[in-house]
Amino acid sequence: MLKNIALIILATISFISLFSCGEDNTNEIGHVDGLIKILDSSEEVLHNVDTTTLFEINIFVKQSIEKIQSKNDTLIKEAALEADQYINKLKTLYDLSKNYKKYQIEIDIIRTQLNNLKQDLNNGLISKKQFPAYYEIEQAGVIGINDKITHATNGMSNRLDKMKENKAAFEKLINDPKSYTSYYK
Repeated sequence: MLKNIALIILATISFISLFSCGEDNTNEIGHVDGLIKILDSSEEVLHNVDTTTLFEINIFVKQSIEKIQSKNDTLIKEAALEADQYINKLKTLYDLSKNYKKYQIEIDIIRTQLNNLKQDLNNGLISKKQFPAYYEIEQAGVIGINDKITHATNGMSNRLDKMKENKAAFEKLINDPKSYTSYYK
């Protein structure tokens, strides 16, 4: 029994020493960790968006547009311009609400790939010579999702605040019969 334990310990030590003599990938792992930090930062920016307000306003504006269309009437010029200013902001809100889950899925996939790359480096499965090719692919993914999130969330808090502030005025505008051309006929 003691002989078996000693054999297992010897085999384990031999196995560890055999694979630990490989290349030191500390620098490469540091680069991967840097990409993970950028990805974490992008995810934090995405999660800092007030999604409750985002989805509420998105639904409100869609319902308001349907209400305007259901009247079978045309807004007068002044009302149309005011409504357009409010509705125009919806495009960026809609894009973010539509893509929010896609962005999170993309972040999760990239994070898994980065962790797999890091694990492969730790296990000596990727040489220093091979690393730049893998790194370039992963870096492109991180930069891509970072750009998407930055573009989608840029100024989002201000837009949401302004839309919340102007919600009552917009609602009053679309409910006011004076906003429609039939009122003046």
